[in-house]
This record gives sequence, structure tokens and C-alpha cells, in this order.
Amino acid sequence: MARSDRSRIARATCLALASVFFAAYAHADPNAVNRARIDLASIALPAPDARQCWARYATGSGQARGGVIEEVAFRVPCPELMSRSFMETLQRALIARGVYDGPVTGVADTQTRMAVQAFQRANGFNSPILTLETAQRLGLVPIEVTRN
Repeated sequence: MARSDRSRIARATCLALASVFFAAYAHADPNAVNRARIDLASIALPAPDARQCWARYATGSGQARGGVIEEVAFRVPCPELMSRSFMETLQRALIARGVYDGPVTGVADTQTRMAVQAFQRANGFNSPILTLETAQRLGLVPIEVTRN
């Protein structure tokens, strides 16, 4: 008998045995076949690298010194994270720290930006743009941990 014939017979035998096994198993427990399918389909894929978003902000007054405007670049929460509920949580966190006394609206208005700047200035960075570090410090986004 040729090798391809043996291989085809072995495959057919395996499929027949598997169908008998699942049919018998399904009679005992009607949900067993579904559970087996779900278990076989659940695989763990490595998480993709997190997207990084950056912003730039002019240092000092934003005026040119010697023809040069100095800027600093820093990581920020990505735009897709900045939902209305995120902004509401940010406003509550700023209220809890005594730098925001406005309403919780979920809108990044002037008063919210001023409160962000006041909080960040007190922590060594003078900008109304919410940095990723500040968002982490306020507990709004997870702190990234690198593993070696």
C-alpha cells in the first residue's frame, strides 16, 4: 500500500473516531461539544505594543529668545482615551487635590486646563496639557511596567 493511501486511511480513521467520541460525549452532556469548541478556540496572543502619544509645549512665555522658541516634548494620554468619562474622572481627581473647584462636566474647558497646569506646576512641570506622568500620578491610567 502506498504511503499516501495509508495517510488518507489514518486521517479518515481519526476523524471517524473523533466523531464517535464527540457524539457519545454530547449524549452524556449536551453542552460538552460547545465547551470543547470554546476551549480549543481560546488562545492567548501577545499584547501589541502600547501606542505612545506625544505633545510639545513652548517653555517660558512662548516668546522667541534669540530667534528660537524653546519647546519640550512629553508623553500624553492618547486622544482615544480622552473620553467624556475620562475628563469627568480627571475633574474629580483635581477636586480631590484642591486645584479645581468647577463643576464636573466631562469637558476640557479653560478652568480644567488651568487646574491641570496648577497641579503639574506644583509637581515640577508648568503646562496646561495633561502629561502621561500626571495621569498616572492621579490614577487615571495604569503605570507601565517593563519586564526584562
